[in-house]
Amino acid sequence: MKLQTKIVFTSTLLIFILLVVANSSVYFIFKKTMTDNAIERLQVESKNIVEGLKPASNPASNPATLLRAYLPPNGMVRILPPKGKPLLIVIRDQTELNTLPYSYKSFEQTTVENFGNHLYAVSHSPIIWTNGDVVSLEVTEPLEDVEDSLQILKFILFVASLVILIPTILGGRVLSQVILRPIKSLIQTMEEIQASRTFKKIKRDTKSNDELDKMANTFNNMMDLLEENYKKQEQFVSDASHELKTPLTVVESYANMLKRWGMKRPDILEEAIEAIHSEAIRMKQLTEQMLLLAKGDEQWEMHIEEVDISLVCSDTAKHLQFAFKRTISIDVQTNNPIIRADEKKVKQLLYILVDNAIKYSEKSIDITITRRASSLFIAIRDYGIGIPKENLAHVYERFFRVDKARTRETGGTGLGLPIATRIVAAHNGKIHMDSEEGQGTTVTIELPL
Repeated sequence: MKLQTKIVFTSTLLIFILLVVANSSVYFIFKKTMTDNAIERLQVESKNIVEGLKPASNPASNPATLLRAYLPPNGMVRILPPKGKPLLIVIRDQTELNTLPYSYKSFEQTTVENFGNHLYAVSHSPIIWTNGDVVSLEVTEPLEDVEDSLQILKFILFVASLVILIPTILGGRVLSQVILRPIKSLIQTMEEIQASRTFKKIKRDTKSNDELDKMANTFNNMMDLLEENYKKQEQFVSDASHELKTPLTVVESYANMLKRWGMKRPDILEEAIEAIHSEAIRMKQLTEQMLLLAKGDEQWEMHIEEVDISLVCSDTAKHLQFAFKRTISIDVQTNNPIIRADEKKVKQLLYILVDNAIKYSEKSIDITITRRASSLFIAIRDYGIGIPKENLAHVYERFFRVDKARTRETGGTGLGLPIATRIVAAHNGKIHMDSEEGQGTTVTIELPL
């Protein structure tokens, strides 16, 4: 069953149930009121007849004449003995009343009975008859006016129910169309996405600020996010393919050279082996960096312990100074540069940032350690080429390089800073970069104590 059909059916069924309950209540309350009025009226008439019969102790008087004088319009009076047939029946023209069943009552009682699908008010009163026996005075009156009123009420309630149900059905269809319009648009958009393999959004002509509008807005935001991630993935695959293509081309070229002349010319053999070895190391480093970035933060193995940042910086500076023959100075401006962190990850972070400073600067490198409030700050300052302001926002993106020609010479892959950002985030820290072209770059790391 379609959702639109369910909405129309449910709303109509609910209104129908409410109408049945309301109409039944109105009908039975009206019927009870009318019959109670008829009972009260018949009780008064019965009392009048009983009072009129009391003086009839004179044998010469005729009870039938007295009863006819008190007979209700269209009614009937019967004198019922304890056993046997009625002693006296007084009736006008409606002879069918004589066929109604009867029963002797030794007490006063007025009820409404249903005989032959018709309503009758029947009253019983005990009296002393002319022969001294106690008999029951039965007064019967048909409630034709009540039946007519109930029939009119039924017709009115039926017409009123139709007048309510028909607009309810039409309103339910209109309401369901309004409610389902964004859902149908969502289904259509998803089918178009599936067919065309492209990212599309739901068209929103007006904003209603309801749940369906929020659903459409959420779907559009999700499409933006998926499209952005898809483009990043495409860019990542493209950049990774490009980065791996160059060393593979170099390896293939030198391998072909070895096939042709490698055994005959030792100089070419040495050059080819060195180039292949260098490119193999570069591909290995690139692959490891990409695998590291592909892991989620929750997959990283963190070994948290107390780490003396000054010792880690000194160790890192010592190794890089020896490897690159560069001066790296360390200025520790706090007496307690100790934090809880993963020492290997922090050392990797420092290697990435100091290595970048060395690659893009010919002068010395300064490392400053300070402490403020509940954080430790590590600032790495170089005096090199700097970074243009328009590129500062992109330096943390994968495979992004400011100077692509220079990066080829220095062996950069554009994955260092993204890895550094992940390491800082894993320690709940922050990283900030300030740079000016021709003046140098300062990278500041904030790690919580």
